[in-house]
Amino acid sequence: MSDAPIECDFLVIGSGPAGQKAAIQGAKAGKKVILVERESRLGGICVNRGTIPSKALRESAMGVTVDRSDVIELLPLISQVDTVVGAHDSFSRDQLSRNDVRIETGVARFLARDLVEVRTLRGPVLKVRAHWTFIATGSTPRHPEQIPIDHERVFDSGSILALAYVPSSIIVVGGGVIGCEYASVFARLGARVTLIDRHPVPLGFLDHEISSRFCDTLAVLGAGFIGNSQAKSVGTSITGVEVELQDATRLHAEKLLVA
Repeated sequence: MSDAPIECDFLVIGSGPAGQKAAIQGAKAGKKVILVERESRLGGICVNRGTIPSKALRESAMGVTVDRSDVIELLPLISQVDTVVGAHDSFSRDQLSRNDVRIETGVARFLARDLVEVRTLRGPVLKVRAHWTFIATGSTPRHPEQIPIDHERVFDSGSILALAYVPSSIIVVGGGVIGCEYASVFARLGARVTLIDRHPVPLGFLDHEISSRFCDTLAVLGAGFIGNSQAKSVGTSITGVEVELQDATRLHAEKLLVA
């Protein structure tokens, strides 16, 4: 580990949409820019586990004709997602390179206001001294205390893409954008889906006509919706997942997604 820090004008921590654009704008302003990303691919949560993978999976699912008696492997669909994410990584690296942005893969932590340590994945520990630091570390999935997420039977939006096959049934907790997106994808792929939300309708922040249209589409796909309800507790067994709602209703499914 070298004691002499690398000097730069502008340090960006996180390569998601905000971090990438900040790095390029800094470079265009004539600043020496270093961007640090802990993942092997650029793009942050949005590209690697969030918006882009879910949209790509949905597009793949739209072209699949299913029989509910079949076991559908997710790997062929996920591989298409991987192609999309890989293409985005290549595009981002090329764009940053053209603007002379230095990319370091590792985990950053502050040692002082203007000094950051970067523990690289396959190299030395670096120190970077920057006049300005832009923190764009993104978000992580919320894990409610009453729901034990084990990434085997109970998943969050980051680990759900690790499923090898489409489950016969799945409960989705959360009627926001992510929950509704995955509920519709799994329903289209033949799973029996139950969507639960504490609000009376899913996507309640949107215009009522849009929410109603979504509910109609879910019903056509064979999915159910339970509104004005929350998961009180969740238990797992070799047969699947059991969810107890606040009104004592019990639901059982093979898998559970917390969104």
